[in-house]
Amino acid sequence: MNSAAKQLVLGGQRRVAVIAMDKGFCVVVMNATPTADFSRKSFHYSWRQGRSWFHLVETESTKTTMFTRVLTLAWADMLAMYALWMLMVYLTDVWKLNITHASAIVNAYLGLIGILPFAMLFVADTLLGNFWMLLFSTLSFSTGMGMLTMSTPPVLANALDRCSAYDPECIGNSQHILFYAAIVLIAVGISGHAISLGNFIAEQFLDAIEMDNINGFSILTVYAGNFGTFIFTTVAVLGLPYIKPWSLRFGIPAICMVVAMVIFLSGSCRYKRNRPDGSPLTILLRVLVASASKFFKQRPVDVNHYYGVQEYAAVVHVLPPIRCWRCFEKAAIILPDRPLEQQKQNRWKLCALIEVRNAQYLIYMIPMAMAFTFGGLLSSLSHTYFIEQAKNMNHKVGSLTLPITVLFWLYAQARQHVPKLYFGFASCWPNARSYGPIVGIAVSMMLGVLCCVTAASVESRRLDVVRKHGLLDKPDDTIPMSVFWLLPQYILLGATDGVLEQSTAAFLNNYFILPWTQFMLTFTSLGQGLGCIGSVLCVYIVGKLSERGGNPSWFQGTLNESRLDKYYWTLAWLIASNIVPYIVLRFWYAHMRKKENDAPGEAQWCCCC
Repeated sequence: MNSAAKQLVLGGQRRVAVIAMDKGFCVVVMNATPTADFSRKSFHYSWRQGRSWFHLVETESTKTTMFTRVLTLAWADMLAMYALWMLMVYLTDVWKLNITHASAIVNAYLGLIGILPFAMLFVADTLLGNFWMLLFSTLSFSTGMGMLTMSTPPVLANALDRCSAYDPECIGNSQHILFYAAIVLIAVGISGHAISLGNFIAEQFLDAIEMDNINGFSILTVYAGNFGTFIFTTVAVLGLPYIKPWSLRFGIPAICMVVAMVIFLSGSCRYKRNRPDGSPLTILLRVLVASASKFFKQRPVDVNHYYGVQEYAAVVHVLPPIRCWRCFEKAAIILPDRPLEQQKQNRWKLCALIEVRNAQYLIYMIPMAMAFTFGGLLSSLSHTYFIEQAKNMNHKVGSLTLPITVLFWLYAQARQHVPKLYFGFASCWPNARSYGPIVGIAVSMMLGVLCCVTAASVESRRLDVVRKHGLLDKPDDTIPMSVFWLLPQYILLGATDGVLEQSTAAFLNNYFILPWTQFMLTFTSLGQGLGCIGSVLCVYIVGKLSERGGNPSWFQGTLNESRLDKYYWTLAWLIASNIVPYIVLRFWYAHMRKKENDAPGEAQWCCCC
């Protein structure tokens, strides 16, 4: 493939995507052929995730320092994530909110983290670029963490002439405003990092990338990255929980975020600042407008009457013709009554054929992307009801008392490593590239059902222990049941999120070229964010239905009085029912592909328009 074709395949951008779009996890993924370059001045370091490869790029000491500066943002993010995971506990212990009110606030916050990347990617691709988006989101993150710290009672007690105890009476309207503004700014910061941090790293350190030759970071950089990650993870898991004042629990990550921003800015004069290349959303809108303007035109049988045929021929194996939404091809029709150069000047009336194909595939996949809303509905449990269950259980292992953040660390480990096990197993299948992601999404749904069933069983046991020891009206007392009973549901939830995440990325990668793949990832993230917000409505509806017949609601003021086990069973049924439309969609896609293979040259028949 020549260099022009490579640039066309890449869509004008480097072949880099961000897999994880929620909860602050940011993974740089390359879709290129791995190399084995073990020369004296190079070091290759990679591992496989499905059909994707994570690569670190070899660089001299100056670039190693630059990379470390950028990486400090990820380390600060990590520390903040563990602190923010405790929001549910803060709202129930300090604000004394009931569990449904507190979970609604946390789910709204998680929903913003899922929804905002869709809009922020558009802004980064059209206006700001990755550097300014990264700087803006870091500033937002730092400000948000600072305001969250200030919203705790002791910080502004003297200025507002209020008490400094961690009680609801000491929290006034000013603290409430600071808190709600803080979680919005934090959501903006996390979303901005998710869509720009990986791409910014690629801009700085992957400038020598070639489709058939990718080097890795120096071993020093790899070691420094792993060592820093280990240190910050250790502090977050084993250090933060032992800091009792909430002002310090939130304040320490806030200070670290500010320090990370200063370190990042210290290298700003050396960073490359690539101009935005445009957003796929803009291209989609152009295709819609151009095709609508030629609605009454007949689609020509001769493909040479379309604009950009030669460029599309170079990548037709990557983006084969699709039989659905053929009416959008009218956007590429060259009108015979005016010069081509004149038509090319109005990009809203004439689009290249490759742009039309990408738009067709994008709309073709929308029903599939919206099927992932169940992921948000389930994933939010780790930040809400799961942590509320763990809060007052027995944390002792022998003479040691383990912090509650160990559960979130185990969740993160399962999220990272279980997909590797699955794709390692799937690589043995025939045609694993096509079937691995498809089956992986179904597997994640099954894992989600198993997670809810496990959580329901454990909660039933926990409630039995509560009744046996007379703790129904004592929500703050420690329950004589080990917190490690929750370990299976946290691991299953991490496995569900990880397999769904990686399978979705690999699935979209089979249908799109970058930057369209990243755009569709933000679209699936949008679906998951709507799922998080939808969980608030789900809890309300389930609560109302459970009150029928004069029965008490499953959701009471405290966890001990509630029946979360029944809610988990309901979620299990909801997720299981989502498997059916997924299978129907898969058969429909397979049917459409078979039709295309049977008659690839057919231009008149279409199922949609």
